[in-house]
Amino acid sequence: MKRQIKIIIFVTLVLISAMALLFSCGAEETAKADGGKPDAIPGQENEAEEEESVEAAGGKLPFEPVLMDLGGRKFTFGDCGWGAEVTSEQRCVLAEEITGEPINDSVFERNAKVEEMFNCVVAEMKYSDPGQLLSGLRKSITAGDGQFDAAYIRLSGHLGPLASSSALYDLNQLPNIDLTQPWWDQNILNQTSIAGRVFAANGDIQILDKGAINAFVFNKQLQADYQSENFYGLVKDGQWTFEKMLEIARQISVDLNGDGKMDDNDRYGLLYYRDSIPAFLTATDSYIASKDDEDMPIMTFNTEKVYSALDTIYEVIYDESVAYHTMRAFGDSGFIIEGNRMFQNSQALLMYVRMTEIEGLRGMDTDFGILPFPKYDTNQEKYYSLVNASIGSALVVPVTVNPEETGALLDAMAYTSRYTLIPAYYEVTLKGKISRDDDSEAMLNIIFSNMTYDLGGVYDFGGIVGELMYHTMTFKRTMASFYEKNEPRALRDIDKLVTSILGD
Repeated sequence: MKRQIKIIIFVTLVLISAMALLFSCGAEETAKADGGKPDAIPGQENEAEEEESVEAAGGKLPFEPVLMDLGGRKFTFGDCGWGAEVTSEQRCVLAEEITGEPINDSVFERNAKVEEMFNCVVAEMKYSDPGQLLSGLRKSITAGDGQFDAAYIRLSGHLGPLASSSALYDLNQLPNIDLTQPWWDQNILNQTSIAGRVFAANGDIQILDKGAINAFVFNKQLQADYQSENFYGLVKDGQWTFEKMLEIARQISVDLNGDGKMDDNDRYGLLYYRDSIPAFLTATDSYIASKDDEDMPIMTFNTEKVYSALDTIYEVIYDESVAYHTMRAFGDSGFIIEGNRMFQNSQALLMYVRMTEIEGLRGMDTDFGILPFPKYDTNQEKYYSLVNASIGSALVVPVTVNPEETGALLDAMAYTSRYTLIPAYYEVTLKGKISRDDDSEAMLNIIFSNMTYDLGGVYDFGGIVGELMYHTMTFKRTMASFYEKNEPRALRDIDKLVTSILGD
């Protein structure tokens, strides 16, 4: 009886989706008539032209799933809560019923389709925090009990230990899945692989990776009051740089109560916290670690460009008359809430955010916009959007799974998510409820189309990324000496990881 009800609901959703598709096709034709270009799906900047034209016309990319009968069994994802990161909950695994909330309902629709395709039940084993999830995965894999078919783990601190202990499937070897398809994010596949082995994937199948992207929001009223330059125009013209950010931020800062000191009662050009520093660095197209031609990790932090970029970054964020470090001021438990309070009170022109935190600004009376991280200078070709490895999750597959079933179902789920979950997240949640103008939508396209990962942040070789962030808590400028001291440790970390993965 329960499955019959689910089928009825599923059919209803399909009809609704069909009506929405007809509407969207008309809207796309109008856009074409006006000379406009339909917005891109996030992360798919390099799709083939024929694929773009299919989706721009309201169609779907071709896909032939490898169907198999799972006999009504549970297909279980492991995931976890994220502690104080209230807005960083994993929301795209399970939905029990239709509620009217877009993300929930899109997950319900997607799961209903996948369950019918494979005669299974999508299930979730949710732990209280990332550490508990890691422990649960390890116990299950050691026992070989097959409890998990897949899991969403935290990148930083979790991918390395699992990959190096032979606990994860090399996704390149997983059958019945095509990771070259546009519903899989090529950035994480290419940037976190080791010696050709791929242990983590992302893409349209989930949204927490997108929520972990670093960006900025700005107060439109303050921009108008101070007649600041048009941020959107700067971004589109390639002029949104560190230098320009500092120049504009200095125009805004003011001691509001006239007490001769700058604190949380005053107004700033910029609000930020320690997690922004790796994102600032990556925004210059610099990385703590990258890979050589043989897909082996190499440290790329110790360069003149990196230290020059850090000097420029420190000039922006260490000027306490311009920038306010909310984590220094409010501690680990209050920096997001209090930072949002200050921003909503028009006490800052710009605020650093991870994309998931923008949802906390829904009730803001004053309009705000969204911006990518600035470039290092105008010679830089692209804007880079770092995925924060501390809250960014990735899809992994334990070695204890049935590989044929897992590969087939994950590929079908990712494809189906492209036309259910992603539109709900991107079009409805971000564009419909949060961003408040067409230009913000264009900024979102830039941000999502340039997602990037720092191998050094994901695996934290030598503790470099952690120290890079903690340096800001005391306004240190000694990363060069720290790196010199810890480079041997970083190289040992790399050697240990590679050796454990290759089995040498």
